[in-house]
Amino acid sequence: MPTWTSPPQLVALAAFYAQAQAHPETLSDAVFLDTVKAAHWPTNCWNYVEASFAIIAPACLLRPHLTAELIALPIAAMIAGGLDDAEQVIEIGLACATRDAPYVAPSEEGKRWLMQVWPGLGEMVEAVFQTRLQEAMEEE
Repeated sequence: MPTWTSPPQLVALAAFYAQAQAHPETLSDAVFLDTVKAAHWPTNCWNYVEASFAIIAPACLLRPHLTAELIALPIAAMIAGGLDDAEQVIEIGLACATRDAPYVAPSEEGKRWLMQVWPGLGEMVEAVFQTRLQEAMEEE
């Protein structure tokens, strides 16, 4: 699992992921999602996207059935940043896995998920993107 040494919320999240991996039965999906969401912090949209992918990738490995809800976090930030084409979402996630100097570096597990699993989630990405885009338009 991730071995972040800073910021403090990612250090705590890495410990949480280790606990979730070792004893998954002790953590409900609700607690799991709340903890992953709480690890995010305010920043600009595109830095948030990079940080979010680094944060959620290990979570998607640990609880694949929560992937749609988890990927909604970086997708919502992409939409807030002006993205209006779901076709670019997969590319952006891949770029987060391969960037030389990312805002938050994904763990090795996170990179593996982004490079191997993420590209195959096109239908899910499209559905989540359209839902979040509609929600954003209704908020305006």
